[in-house]
Amino acid sequence: MKVRKMTFLGLMIGYSLILYIIESYIPNPLIAFSPGAKLGLTNVITLISLITLGIKDTFIIITVRVILSSIFAGPLSYLLFSMGGAYLSLVLMNLAKKIKGLSVVGISIIGAISHNIGQLIVASLIVENILTIGYLPFMLMTSLLTGIFVGLVVNYCLPSVEKISKSFIDK
Repeated sequence: MKVRKMTFLGLMIGYSLILYIIESYIPNPLIAFSPGAKLGLTNVITLISLITLGIKDTFIIITVRVILSSIFAGPLSYLLFSMGGAYLSLVLMNLAKKIKGLSVVGISIIGAISHNIGQLIVASLIVENILTIGYLPFMLMTSLLTGIFVGLVVNYCLPSVEKISKSFIDK
């Protein structure tokens, strides 16, 4: 891997960690519908990386971010929930990206929904009770809103990031 590309990956990891920390200080406006819901700011970096770099490099970014952010967050369960959500989301967004005519916002919504499904699957395995899936309808409402938000942010940022990424990666 070239030094410029490794530098770009490092920057993306750093940006995602900064967004993770910022998000931890933002109160949850959707607490009435879905306690524990977040805006998913780190997913901005995930989606931008997936579009500009592809799934392999995005997998690296997600893995490092999830491990480091879990160290910040505390318990091992955070690591498991994050991995379950992040990896399922990455796989399904990558598949969605191949659907002709699907917008970045659409891909983001799929990512947000699959992230919550991944977390609920992990929760069901940890507590050994499938009834945690009953929380899904509440999470889907927030997924839709956060997916739209993240998709719009990515739409706005993507042209600039693509220009910058080319200067790092193509040389």
